Amino acid sequence: MLACRPGLALPPGELRLLSEEFAPINFSQEGTPRGLSIDLVTEIQRRLGQQQSIEFLPWSRAYREVQGPGASALFAMARTPGREKLFKWVGPIVTFYSSLYAPRHDGLRLRSLDDARRANAVLVVRDWYTAEQLSSQGFNNLVPVSDPVQGIRMLLAGRAPLFATERISMPQTLAQAGIREDALEIVYSFASAEGYIAFSLDTPDAVVQAWAEKLREMKRDGRFASIYKHWLPHDAPPLR
Repeated sequence: MLACRPGLALPPGELRLLSEEFAPINFSQEGTPRGLSIDLVTEIQRRLGQQQSIEFLPWSRAYREVQGPGASALFAMARTPGREKLFKWVGPIVTFYSSLYAPRHDGLRLRSLDDARRANAVLVVRDWYTAEQLSSQGFNNLVPVSDPVQGIRMLLAGRAPLFATERISMPQTLAQAGIREDALEIVYSFASAEGYIAFSLDTPDAVVQAWAEKLREMKRDGRFASIYKHWLPHDAPPLR
């Protein structure tokens, strides 16, 4: 349970920690939470003298719940202009990259986002930042799906020519779907966003500040970079 420490102003057990299946950033393996953000959150808790369990929920449900009443945190969440005032932010803890995928055998090539706007449909995961990014840029052909695996299967079934999703997680998502990694290819990369630990507005500022300070401490002493290199050895960690 959450230990009560001076300055945190929160009774034991009242901070919910929420995440989703999104390997290698956060995922469960035989019931055990694993991943980049899991290791970072676990280390922050250790430094605060806390040990709170992590709940895995479908993204759309977790996203709704962290906007509801009570103290909660959801990770890792892309920080976007549309979300800025909905949460209290600690991070960044990861950099996400947005790409448009197509079946490799289609031979599709895009020169710009305008080409994607003219497609009959673009699959996006409901409430993901990639959907928000494209919606904010005037896309009116977005088709929401519940999760990335559904998006991949619909793409390969010909339900849409394009799937807008996040690059880092794609190899593990394809493996989860039982689909070969070379079945899809990136046809256009269009944005990046930094991922954070997003706290509900009901979470006391003292709690958020304590987490932020421990994350800064980890970035100073090298522990953050070490965890990042373990999970994303080819990507540069956001150290600011």
